[in-house]
Amino acid sequence: MTLVQQEISSRRNFKAIFFDLDGTLVDIHGPLYLAVRKALDKLAGKPLSRERYNEAIERGEMLLGLPESLRIDYAKLAFAYFVTEIDKTERLEVLPHVPETLAELKRRGYATGVITSRPGDPQRLVAKLAMVGLASHLDHVVTQSTSSLDALDKTVSLKQTAIRAAMLPQACMYVGDEPRDMMAADNAGYGAAVAVATGAASYEHLANHPQYRPDYMMRSMSELVGLLDRLRGE
Repeated sequence: MTLVQQEISSRRNFKAIFFDLDGTLVDIHGPLYLAVRKALDKLAGKPLSRERYNEAIERGEMLLGLPESLRIDYAKLAFAYFVTEIDKTERLEVLPHVPETLAELKRRGYATGVITSRPGDPQRLVAKLAMVGLASHLDHVVTQSTSSLDALDKTVSLKQTAIRAAMLPQACMYVGDEPRDMMAADNAGYGAAVAVATGAASYEHLANHPQYRPDYMMRSMSELVGLLDRLRGE
């Protein structure tokens, strides 16, 4: 088998499936709405109803009409508020089909893990994941060392996790809910970037992103095992 054939084979026969956390495995909208509402009120004095937030999510317009001059400050402030909200939330709200999907991946022998933008001690996150029955299905739990916007780029974490799992990047798949997850997977050399429309970005926004489109799209985690079966069949 040539090197090209080996690479093609590894792209179809994945050995490791790694996941983003917020919006992918656990619900993001409660803490994200509170963070966005606080940031918008502080910077622009604009009230944000849950209905308007839901409409913005559906349209993929999380900047909410803010002028260019405020967008960087808004992103920093919203992320800071979001980190605070998720830190004080002790019990994670697991999204539908996640526990059974992770259990099936482990039953089939895949390496698994969470690679998140959340900062802080990974063991504290492991404890939260254990509380809702997910930790036993995960081989790796990776957080970020900083709470700044730099944490949003998980490229280095994806590369390092593949090394720790003793996997070629091409044999790894990353599943996330935002275009930046697709960017990180591509930059890390992963064999596939899979988007699931259960988080902060709509299905249409993910599928039609001008820069970072996924290799595969899902509407929920219930589709992942079937996707892996189809890829193996190819």
